[in-house]
Amino acid sequence: MASRDSDTDAYASKNPRASRRLNDGVKQRIVGALVLAALAVIFLPSLFDREGARYIDVTSQIPQAPDIKPIAIAEPSPVEDIEPAPPVDEVFQPEFVEQAAPAPVPETLASAADQATPSPSVAAAKPQPKAEPAVEPAPSVQLPAEETQLDDKGLPEGWVIQVGAYREPASAERMRARLMDAGFRAYTRAVDTSKGRLVRVFVGPKLSRVDAQSDKQKLDKLLKAETLILRYRA
Repeated sequence: MASRDSDTDAYASKNPRASRRLNDGVKQRIVGALVLAALAVIFLPSLFDREGARYIDVTSQIPQAPDIKPIAIAEPSPVEDIEPAPPVDEVFQPEFVEQAAPAPVPETLASAADQATPSPSVAAAKPQPKAEPAVEPAPSVQLPAEETQLDDKGLPEGWVIQVGAYREPASAERMRARLMDAGFRAYTRAVDTSKGRLVRVFVGPKLSRVDAQSDKQKLDKLLKAETLILRYRA
């Protein structure tokens, strides 16, 4: 061992660079030992002290359950002396009354509207008549006001204008569409008769017969036909 140290010292004396290398290695070992000692001082107590005092908050953040009391709802019971609502196809459906004249053709309404509003070219070609002295218009006939009638159950009785009954549903739909374009509130209802199934076209309903009579006069003039005023119950 002494010979080895002497050989090392002799080698270091001959090679100063090797001596420096040895001193650096010793320094690194010393630094590593110090780091390991520091880590041991920090972590070893926590490894051995597993039953240290630890505070755990056990307070619940969930609110208490609400005190909900069930509410008993009574079963619905039908009201006496009240009939259930009829199906949609039977609402505003008066009894069937056959019209003496045939139902007007849907195209009649279009031709009447075209005649009422001439095209601009025809209006421009037509010579202007000579100015005549102004004549006061005749006063329009005002029908007397009428109160809404109620039936024995206190429900209002209404009125509709039957425009016509058609065998072809497409014809009835065309007439309904043309009446709505002309500003009337029209609808259709199918009915089974002794002559087969017919689709009737109605205008209305109106709560006053006076209003229904006014619409009837307009329709008779526009369609050049005889319409019917019928009573119905909602």
